[in-house]
Amino acid sequence: MRKLRVGIWLYEDIKPEEGGWYSYYSQLINKISEYTFKDAEIVFLSDSPTAYHGKAINIHAIKWDLKKKFRIYSMLKKCCNFFDFGHVRFNNLFKKIRENERRLHRELYAVADVIYYPVQRCKFPSFPYIYTQWDWGHLSMFAFPEVSMNDKFENRKKWHDYIIQKALFVFTESNAGKQEAIRYLNLNEDRIKVVPLFPSSIIDKKVIPVKPGSIGENLFFIHYPAQYWAHKNHYNLIIAFKEIVKEFPHLKLILTGSDKGNKSYILSLIKELSLTNNVLDLGFVKSEELKWIYLNSQGLVMPTFLGPTNMPLLEAAELQCPVACSHFKGHVEQLGEYGYYFNPLKPEEIAAAVRLMISDKQKGLMKKYTGMFNIDNTIKAIDEAFSEIRNIRFCWDSNDNIQ
Repeated sequence: MRKLRVGIWLYEDIKPEEGGWYSYYSQLINKISEYTFKDAEIVFLSDSPTAYHGKAINIHAIKWDLKKKFRIYSMLKKCCNFFDFGHVRFNNLFKKIRENERRLHRELYAVADVIYYPVQRCKFPSFPYIYTQWDWGHLSMFAFPEVSMNDKFENRKKWHDYIIQKALFVFTESNAGKQEAIRYLNLNEDRIKVVPLFPSSIIDKKVIPVKPGSIGENLFFIHYPAQYWAHKNHYNLIIAFKEIVKEFPHLKLILTGSDKGNKSYILSLIKELSLTNNVLDLGFVKSEELKWIYLNSQGLVMPTFLGPTNMPLLEAAELQCPVACSHFKGHVEQLGEYGYYFNPLKPEEIAAAVRLMISDKQKGLMKKYTGMFNIDNTIKAIDEAFSEIRNIRFCWDSNDNIQ
């Protein structure tokens, strides 16, 4: 039986400076390029021959003229469908739209049976595809501005209702993520495959830890690596930290991450609570600096409202850094007994978990981390999914689908 031809879509705008997201993406692409799949052959696709910034791989570039025409005609097609134009001029236009769709599909079908999008983007929703979805934040958490205002919610909902519902398969990062897909989108669970999240390359031995220049000697600290979004919950962490320093007066809290609109508010709260000397804002830090922080921290604290899983928890656990985090099913699935859990809405619970975490480390009561969230299990799950998809995808012929 012939193998399934899987086109892995590559993105020109995902670059190294994007940090953890790029690390996940580049590690996965590199692993796929080295792996021999049981029932699948891999071809890398893009609309640019220079799309990938990692190791050298062969890329089949989709022609630019087809890409541009497809975009234009797709917009016109939506207008025709919306207004239900019956005029002969629009009928002729619709024929041109279909003609260009067929041209694009022929080019894609010549090299692939299905396209796999390794991140949350879809280029050609009219071609069979496998979609990746990491979270359902606009539905699973509170209505924070970044998911509910300025048409954010409406756009996310349209995307989920259209793109995810049409996918041949949907890859989620955990069993908790799969259950959220079933709960919030009512997806058929047979179409959802768990492809475990894995830590970024920060845990790689090749990444030599370097102390950030703004950190003094013998610093006693905990840390939170998160961009300044409202849902990252810096607010309740700072309230909790005010109580934590009563027991550990020399403890510092290191914050790393770029500003997403909420930073000045959090810094004003720190000043209001007279914690300026105890909280260090380092902004965006390089991978080697973040690795040093993990290795020297009393623990990672992560009070985020967004789950079901998060990559920093895995980075910390792999580097034997203790973790105190929001009590999500996905977090428990990731860490098991390794984590110290709390309700992110209750500063007193955050404070209690952090105190216990620090006390245990000082007493040498370090927990052992064992988990399934690593890139080897990720690639095995993808391999198994490709084998199952083959038996679905080969139920029809590519040429028969070009109408």
